[in-house]
Amino acid sequence: MLILALICFCLIALVMLELLLGFQSLRSLGDVEPDSGPSAPAVSVIVAACNEEHAIEAGLRSLLLQHYEKLEIVVVNDRSTDGTGAAIERVRSEFPRLKVVEITNLPDGWLGKTHALQCGADSATGDYLVFSDADVQLERSTIGRAAAAMQRGGLDHLALVFQNSSPGNLLNALISDIGAGLLWVIKPWRARFTAGRYFVGVGAFNMVRAEAYRAVGGHNRIRMQVIDDLFLGKILKRSGFSQDCLLAQDYVKVPWYQSVEELIAGLMKNVFAFFDYRLAFALISMFFITAVVLLPYAGIFVADGPARIIFLLCIIMRCTGIGLGMIGSGIPAAAALWLLLSPFISLYIIFRAVAASLLAGGITWRGSFYPLAKLKQQEWVLSGLFTLPFSTTGRSGRTESN
Repeated sequence: MLILALICFCLIALVMLELLLGFQSLRSLGDVEPDSGPSAPAVSVIVAACNEEHAIEAGLRSLLLQHYEKLEIVVVNDRSTDGTGAAIERVRSEFPRLKVVEITNLPDGWLGKTHALQCGADSATGDYLVFSDADVQLERSTIGRAAAAMQRGGLDHLALVFQNSSPGNLLNALISDIGAGLLWVIKPWRARFTAGRYFVGVGAFNMVRAEAYRAVGGHNRIRMQVIDDLFLGKILKRSGFSQDCLLAQDYVKVPWYQSVEELIAGLMKNVFAFFDYRLAFALISMFFITAVVLLPYAGIFVADGPARIIFLLCIIMRCTGIGLGMIGSGIPAAAALWLLLSPFISLYIIFRAVAASLLAGGITWRGSFYPLAKLKQQEWVLSGLFTLPFSTTGRSGRTESN
């Protein structure tokens, strides 16, 4: 039992240390002086909205009030059945320069969001394209700072780490716990190394040089990729384009979800995709969470002596490491207490998402059903990060689009 306790302690310590050092190595967007003069590049922001009537107005206003001279806002109303269209029109009545693209039908072979973003990009005229979500709110200098970072760094792609502004302590603990695990896997602090295999993409704010975006085929290249934001970063990096990731919690805020129930429902479409729609990969992940994160909980009850103390230290170290990150992001310290419960819920989410996808034979997203048979033909978003090299066909000859 002592050996198991020591293994858990070492693994958790290594993960926490890498997250700490990785985030410390990321530059801050706040250190970049904004540029919004006539010599600055033209920027087009593309927002895909599907049934976003409660969030779309605030998000669009934060874009339209940016301190940036050469800015184009393109909002794509993707088959919304609620009041999204009316909300967009209210904003356009105040800001006639808002460009609106209406989508009424989804072509075969496309996911709704990738199709909407491609349609928005086709209508955009900027030198830089920013792909964002309807509920994202930007501080007024965000576009100017990001464009300056792109220019001065000679970048083709810039992703920004946002601040989650969801309500509720348990919800914030869940998002932080899941986010920490995701960040440890993709390691965004390594994306800037040209020769490295790591890449980055953030759905809340992906800024891409338009020429680079079109050179890789845009979203048409990844039309059936559920995790489209990260995969866009992957194909850009693989094609030799430069990218970086900056901390921007003071400049990009997203109420990612409004409740735990909404988070669970929202992750139903992503979780199985993250495991390449393979039950074996999902089971391996669930085993790892159980063996490393949950074992210490059992250990403090069944072990004794030094092993019990080490198991307790494992729990304290994990909660402290993630909790300090939460507090640094402006989340109340009390929310960190819920990190004691969050891994159990995370395990439940993985189980439920995988089971639901297998039982249904696919996923439902934006009102459309996509069968696993089609989704499994796509390249795995994480191929190339481990022992698998980058490949245009992915594993087993799978392609990136339908």
